Amino acid sequence: MPMNDAPAPTREWFRADAYRRDCSAVVTAVVGQGVVLDQTVFYPVGGGQAGDAGVLVLADGRELPIVDTRKGKDADGRPTGGIVHVVAADAQTLLTGLQVGDAVSARID
Repeated sequence: MPMNDAPAPTREWFRADAYRRDCSAVVTAVVGQGVVLDQTVFYPVGGGQAGDAGVLVLADGRELPIVDTRKGKDADGRPTGGIVHVVAADAQTLLTGLQVGDAVSARID
């Protein structure tokens, strides 16, 4: 997923603790059909392994379904260090309400 102004790299909790299932996070970008967080437990697709799926729990308790996770890329296709949490097609309305700085809880299935 291309990103124009790349936010800081996402902290990768899945590398530090493979058994961790959730973490608190802050939205650093909303790109296309996805969300970039400052930290995540979601493993992005790569090395033959599928990207994780789960939910982002919003401050008001609503759940934004995540169907895939991918490494962020800039407009030229270079890695940004961000991880894009791809939102389910039927949840785009919730996505449009997210803003940079919003707090969420990231939880994998």
